[in-house]
Amino acid sequence: MESKENKILDLFFNYPSKYWHFKDIKKETKMADSKISNWLKKLQKEKIILKHKPKGKMPYYIGNYERSEYRNTKKIYGMQMLHKAGVLNYLTSLDVNTVIIFGSFSKSDWHKDSDIDVFIYGNINKKKAFEICHEDFPKLNREIQLFYANDRKDFEKINEGLIKNIIFGDIIKGNPYFLKVSMDEKFKI
Repeated sequence: MESKENKILDLFFNYPSKYWHFKDIKKETKMADSKISNWLKKLQKEKIILKHKPKGKMPYYIGNYERSEYRNTKKIYGMQMLHKAGVLNYLTSLDVNTVIIFGSFSKSDWHKDSDIDVFIYGNINKKKAFEICHEDFPKLNREIQLFYANDRKDFEKINEGLIKNIIFGDIIKGNPYFLKVSMDEKFKI
């Protein structure tokens, strides 16, 4: 069962720039006013959300997405979401060298419609790659966008922009040993 705090965090993380009025939060979370009020005060104190009171209008709340407190909490929340859905266990059980989650989930700027970018380095065939992208994770409601390289030769065919995104991702299995020589060669590090 999802915690009451997570119900509220879910709103601010999936809709980071949306203005949330109290009545909308109540409608979405189906929580008592006092509970919502307590959680909102707690999240404001932790600098995860902001409360705005425009003159002559109802106050609203918004994710404090420019703060590290927001981004760090969102990153942990996102990884917990992937864990609870079984994605992390599934990916780490694969017989491959390295698995990296990168892109919006790694940078904490994902939203409701974001997919999950995964890079796999190791011996993986097209059939298995297709299965990973279409694995049924009912609690997740997100697509998995898979990129992979079976060996160094495959890895070196990947464009620079994608490589830069991958190297700043989160390693969930293995290590990035294959990046060192390739990065030195490609980017003259």
